[in-house]
Amino acid sequence: MKFEVKNGGFRYHHGRRQVLENVNLVFDEPGILSILGANGAGKTTLLKCMMGLLHWTEGGSFLDDKDIRTMSHREFWSQVGYVPQAKMPSFIYTVREMVVLGRGVHLGELAQPGKKDWEIVDRCLDTVGILHLRDKLCNEISGGEYQLVLIARALAAEPKLLVLDEPESNLDFRNQMIVLRVLRNLCEEQKLSAIINTHYPDHALDISKKSLLLMPGGETVFGDTADIIREDRLEQAFGIPVRIRKIELPERDYTCVMAVDR
Repeated sequence: MKFEVKNGGFRYHHGRRQVLENVNLVFDEPGILSILGANGAGKTTLLKCMMGLLHWTEGGSFLDDKDIRTMSHREFWSQVGYVPQAKMPSFIYTVREMVVLGRGVHLGELAQPGKKDWEIVDRCLDTVGILHLRDKLCNEISGGEYQLVLIARALAAEPKLLVLDEPESNLDFRNQMIVLRVLRNLCEEQKLSAIINTHYPDHALDISKKSLLLMPGGETVFGDTADIIREDRLEQAFGIPVRIRKIELPERDYTCVMAVDR
C-alpha cells in the first residue's frame, strides 16, 4: 500500500490564512507515520484533507498512485480505516454492535451482518485484547477500553491503512501504553500502515518510522522520525525550548522529550 500527498494546500473559504501549505509525503511501508504540531497548527485538518473529508485547495491525496477524488466511497473506505477522537456515542451500543458498524462498507444496502461478519468482529476484538468486553455496553467501559473499541471497528473493514486522530489523548499512562502497544503490534504482525495525530513527540519517537511536523505558517517537514523530531525543529514548531534525552532501563531504552521553562 502506498499513500501519498502531493503539493497539498488548504485554506478555509471564510479565512485568508493558509492553514496548510506545500504538504508532501510518501508512506509506502508497514509501520506508523506520526503527525505532530502545536495546537491550532492544523493536524486534524490535515488528516481530513488526506482522507478527502475536507478538500485540498491545492494538490491532492493518492492511494496506490490513484487520486482518491476519483475513487468511490466503497473503494476508498474498504482500504482505509478511520479512528476519530474518542467520544461516547449518542446511542448506546454493545461493544460488539459498535464494532460491526465497521463492516458496513462490505455490506450491500440494507443488508444485515452475517456469520462471517460477526466472526471478523470477534477476531478484531481479540486482536486488540478486548474480546471479553464484547457484550458490555459502550457506556459501561473505560475511556481506554472504548478507544480500543474504535480501533477494532476500523479493523473490521479489513483496511490496509489505519488513520487515527489523537488515539492516546485523554488517557492515563497505562491506557496510553496499551493503545500504543496495540498499534505497534498491528503494524508489525499484520503488516498494516497507520497514520496518527499525536501531541506526544516521545510517543512518535517510540513507535514511528516516519514523522511529519507542522511548522508555523502552514509549512511541514517530513522524513525519518529521528531526523524530524529534533530539539531545534520542535523548538521552532512549539515556540518553547526543548530537550531530548535517552533513558537506559533494563527492559529497553526510552527517549524522553521535555519542554524547558527558562
